[in-house]
Amino acid sequence: MNIEKYKEVINANIELYTKSSHEYEKLEPQYRPENLKRVKALLKKEIDAVGVKKVLDLGCGTGFMINLMKEFVDEITGVDVTQVMLDRVDKSGHAKIELINHDTGSYPVQEGKYDMATAHSFLHHLYDIKPTIETAAKALRKGGIFVNELDPNYYFWEAVNKLERNGNYSPLVKREVEEVNHKDEDIEKTFGVNKEIYNTAEYGKNIKGGFREEELTETLLEAGFSKVDIKYHWFLGETLVVNNPNFDKDSNLVTAKFFNEVLHNSMPLARHLYKYVGFVATK
Repeated sequence: MNIEKYKEVINANIELYTKSSHEYEKLEPQYRPENLKRVKALLKKEIDAVGVKKVLDLGCGTGFMINLMKEFVDEITGVDVTQVMLDRVDKSGHAKIELINHDTGSYPVQEGKYDMATAHSFLHHLYDIKPTIETAAKALRKGGIFVNELDPNYYFWEAVNKLERNGNYSPLVKREVEEVNHKDEDIEKTFGVNKEIYNTAEYGKNIKGGFREEELTETLLEAGFSKVDIKYHWFLGETLVVNNPNFDKDSNLVTAKFFNEVLHNSMPLARHLYKYVGFVATK
């Protein structure tokens, strides 16, 4: 591994999120109400199934995952390289919450201490995901789980990268072209962060082009996980289905769930239609 590049990506993340932490929750799609509800239900299901009491949240940021699961567990350790992000974490509630300002790939975790590790929309901020995945594997007891969500799906990014910015596409596709290929321009304009810094900070997305499920599975198994269940999230147009003004929200959610089931049953043919990939890995 290129250590200098590894450190460069860490420093780019610190610079980017030190400048943008005050607006972070307004910009990121995971804070949409329907996604908050979905992720909370997923966490509750996994917590109940494994009997989770102690959680290690890697790349915890401002506390997205901490806020969703702290009512269900006893103890959470959040690790992040950007202190300004950690300063915004809400530590209220009954769960004991400890926040550590450290690189997740070299964090000296206590072996076998945790029942669950989480990393939400985080792995693409790393130059190399292997050290962080090894941290998660070391942290977990036998039978513990590592839950990851909302990292860029290589197959979607690959398809969008082939499209022209001024192509004759529907507004839905045009929006994805801008979000995938030109968000660095928006970040530079909004926060004054150089495009190169932004792209370096999101190395796994903007430089590598996202994650293949084969790559994730292989890396997790090599780190010591015994089982890997790959998950795909947010199919193209899902937001339009969920927010369709012609029907009530509950009906829209049922429709989106049906479309999601059809697409999942069409794998691997449909995987390029999903923007994000994640997994649940068992130690």
